[in-house]
Amino acid sequence: MKFQDTGYTIKQVQQQIHTAMEDSLRPLSLSLSQYNVLKSLETSSTVTGAQLARQAFVTPQTMHTILTTMERKGLIVRTAIDGNVKSFNISRMEKGGKVLNSADEALTKLFDQANATLTLSEYDELEHLLKKLSLGLKVSK
Repeated sequence: MKFQDTGYTIKQVQQQIHTAMEDSLRPLSLSLSQYNVLKSLETSSTVTGAQLARQAFVTPQTMHTILTTMERKGLIVRTAIDGNVKSFNISRMEKGGKVLNSADEALTKLFDQANATLTLSEYDELEHLLKKLSLGLKVSK
């Protein structure tokens, strides 16, 4: 029963983190999914929608909707791959870079606030225990 309680607590914290991040990004008219796309494009100049969908754990159809909205906002641009109308490379526009910088600042404030709740050694211990729990779940397959 202890694992079930712990799993529930982990899910609660995950949901609180997600909600707090969405709340921090809302003034920028940016969703967490859109932020993740911009963040992915920070390390790779071009990616495909399928790659982004896999990274975000969403369907290609959902990612298509996210990307269409971002393209309309001028945050990204999609370019057909070898003339294929269904395959696109996605690149971040200058406006997308500026929005990403503002989003990073907003999230840094949120994370700084959260980081103040535990000491560095407590965070290290928490991370160690969560990794250990994760490993236990992988072994039980």
